Amino acid sequence: MSGLFDLTGDVAVVTGAGRGIGEGIARVLAGAGAAVVCAARRVNEIERVAAEIVASGGRAIAVATDVTSAAALDALAERAVAEFGGLDIWVNNAGGSPIQAPLTQLPEAEWHATIALNLSAVFFAVRSAMKHMREGGRIVNVSSVASQDVYAGSAHYSAAKAGVNMLTRTLAHELGPKVRVNAILPGFVPTEVMMQALQLGKDDLPALERSLNLPAGRLGRPEDLGAAVLYLCAPASEWVTGQCLRVAGTP
Repeated sequence: MSGLFDLTGDVAVVTGAGRGIGEGIARVLAGAGAAVVCAARRVNEIERVAAEIVASGGRAIAVATDVTSAAALDALAERAVAEFGGLDIWVNNAGGSPIQAPLTQLPEAEWHATIALNLSAVFFAVRSAMKHMREGGRIVNVSSVASQDVYAGSAHYSAAKAGVNMLTRTLAHELGPKVRVNAILPGFVPTEVMMQALQLGKDDLPALERSLNLPAGRLGRPEDLGAAVLYLCAPASEWVTGQCLRVAGTP
């Protein structure tokens, strides 16, 4: 049974791995035995995460990456192969939007930036990954419950993440059986981007938790999402593809 969640010998790339959900995913995958390439724009953050993984007995490197650049994503995939000898897992986690505004008032530049970071980056990343991914590879896209639920002021973000959902399902058909493609839809996890978008501080979290009245009884944690990604990358889910899994503490 222990082999169901064993990633020993796998090489994983995680974008947006310097903090929040991405950091949680990187740590969980490393703990399951994968060599992890931590990618993000903030070099100091990914270097910290990679160093802590190595210090705990895992394998990891940090690679500075702007996921909105196709060339940078190609270089990221090539670095993973050069450092660890292959590529088996790619997690498209980088994303978010720090702005909430009615669509009629949203700056045009923010619309384009949100689509580029949350949707186009996934498209380009998958193309980069598929140049190197080994047979039996797995791609996990990090979407959002906002792709299915309505949140006023988040139409730009919701539209981008809804696109990720359909991209996930389509890619599962196009890339199978060589590669499985799934997505997770996180709910309320108090990351830096979410707190900024909602204009909340740490002292506001207890009230937010009460107002949401989540059936699971609490807000999400990065390791909750890491565990879901581990399932979708592990042998336990080898008959699962094209799925968009809500990980939100609520139906």
